[in-house]
Amino acid sequence: MSASRHNEWAEKSLSGIEDAMIYRKLLAIAVAGLLVPASAQATTVSAVRPDGVAEALTNLGYKAELAKDANGDPLINADIGGWQAALMFYECSEKTHDGCQSLQFVANFTPEKKFGAEEAVRFMRNTRFASVSVDKDQSVTMTWDVVTGKGIDLEVFSNGVDMFRSAMDTLGTEVFK
Repeated sequence: MSASRHNEWAEKSLSGIEDAMIYRKLLAIAVAGLLVPASAQATTVSAVRPDGVAEALTNLGYKAELAKDANGDPLINADIGGWQAALMFYECSEKTHDGCQSLQFVANFTPEKKFGAEEAVRFMRNTRFASVSVDKDQSVTMTWDVVTGKGIDLEVFSNGVDMFRSAMDTLGTEVFK
């Protein structure tokens, strides 16, 4: 084999090897993408899809029943950590009652011990996202707002639900004997 033919053959061989290496790298990247566990892939929860919110709650181990409120907007009646709660949907279309953009977790308590405005203010100082009101009949309502827009990460939603449950646990110890 002449030197020029040998160089030409070597260049083709190197080019083929480089192509094979690039192909293998691309194949490895593609396979790695397929092997990512489903739990690591982006999953979102949005008030736009009330059934998806109910499903997310169920998948987190809570009871959730999809219903409608008096205005026709979606509503979820839930049992979260042994507490009865409701998820109200807001910023929905007035005509179609869909396209909702936010949720409000709501829990009502009928206290067995004194819990007034001062206790509500103290509770809210210590519980960052909770809002608490005391009605004339002394019933206590805790709300927790979540803006979802087109979707929030399932892990973020899960953390919010856990924080709401923890706030209900804390409020429960303050209003019940």
